[in-house]
Amino acid sequence: MDASIASINTASAAQQQPLKPPKLIPTSMSGAAPKDILQLGAGGQVDSKKAMYIVLERSFEKLRAVVSDARAELGIPENAVLDTSPEATANRIADFALGAFGAWQKNHAELGEEEARKQFADFIGGAIQQGIAEAQGILGALNALTPEVQGNIDQTWAIIQERLGDFVGNN
Repeated sequence: MDASIASINTASAAQQQPLKPPKLIPTSMSGAAPKDILQLGAGGQVDSKKAMYIVLERSFEKLRAVVSDARAELGIPENAVLDTSPEATANRIADFALGAFGAWQKNHAELGEEEARKQFADFIGGAIQQGIAEAQGILGALNALTPEVQGNIDQTWAIIQERLGDFVGNN
């Protein structure tokens, strides 16, 4: 019984000893990027606002990389000015989407031209609408879906619908 009390006292004493500070990775360590260094307590406590800032900044880094890759794939120079008006955006989306009609039509050769155009417009219009809804969700989560932005989205969608209607009518 004495041995068990002694072991409890030893464990209790070990728990009461102050914790040793964590060892930090030296900043001169080769191969370590600035993001890879952990500094505990250097900037004070991290509150929810700071945590959200960190999450948003990392998200924006990833978004910038995706946009950069997309620009490169589309052949748009890095510093090129891109027209982001609802008209230009709608036309880029519609041109890209309608450009897939030939491949879609080959997979649906049993349909006549008119019916193929209608079904394709329904299909691609649904996909575009889903993409717009997802973008609205992301913008809403970032508190960036202002009335002006929503108005631009609505105008963009209206132009896309008009272009899809013209496509169906073979105009």
